[in-house]
Amino acid sequence: MISPSEIERNELGYRLEEVRGKHLRLVKRANPISDWSVFMVHGGGGRAGQFKHLIKVLEPNMTIVAVDFLGHGDSPAPNRPELYTADEHLSDLTVIYNSHRRLHNVFISHCYGAIHTLRLLDTLKQEQRLTEVAGVILLDVGIRALSLGMLSSLPAFLLEYLRPLARSFSNAAIFPPTTDPTLIEFENTITSNNRMYMMKVLAQDCGNQELWGRGLACGKAAMEGIPGALLCGEEDGLFSVQSCRETAQYLGVASERFHVVKGAGHLPMLDHPEEVIRIVSEFLSSLQGAQQNTS
Repeated sequence: MISPSEIERNELGYRLEEVRGKHLRLVKRANPISDWSVFMVHGGGGRAGQFKHLIKVLEPNMTIVAVDFLGHGDSPAPNRPELYTADEHLSDLTVIYNSHRRLHNVFISHCYGAIHTLRLLDTLKQEQRLTEVAGVILLDVGIRALSLGMLSSLPAFLLEYLRPLARSFSNAAIFPPTTDPTLIEFENTITSNNRMYMMKVLAQDCGNQELWGRGLACGKAAMEGIPGALLCGEEDGLFSVQSCRETAQYLGVASERFHVVKGAGHLPMLDHPEEVIRIVSEFLSSLQGAQQNTS
């Protein structure tokens, strides 16, 4: 029987790209006639494949770039905790962006990936390159860091032993009761490959309020003048709707660009892909229309 990982490889391909001495799985759908690129940035413990519904819809019209960060998805997972920090992810994302950017670039970033994206925008601002970014879409990112005490405090070998318990807690937070059980099983099968020595580092960074707040502050300054949108699942058990709304307000996202995806949990692009595709497509159309009016 074909595994969930193999299903996604068949759908999205399997290609490793060298990034800063690492080999990272990169999903790229190059569109030679478009000068638009969309960079999809997954959250902690996620992967590029979680954007698969968006990739399929958007790839006919623009270049798509989505990475599996080290230790995630189909990328290698060396037992070197220092390679999984927020700064490492930011450095990798920066190289990927600079290697694959086009004239007009858009980010679609989920949760912890949104923090990396906002920090990258700050770098581009310092380099006076923000005009390269046409828009930013954030998914399920709250105003305060997560509290992941067990994951961040226990040794990795013990976390591996306690994986079933951790799984039950994470499932309850990520998936609402109405989620299709086959989707939960699919996700659990793939993410069971996430090593706990990596998840421990991610939990420490995701629970670091200073780091989280600094990322949001970077975004607040950098997003001035950049169209933005924020989507959140109505039943997200990690970040409440109110917390996501506060993030949107803090970043200056227009109220009409804050969307609550009804019935969705922490992964609205998988829970309710049709609604997310609709919102994202309308946002991208507005960006392209605005660009045409100024050209």
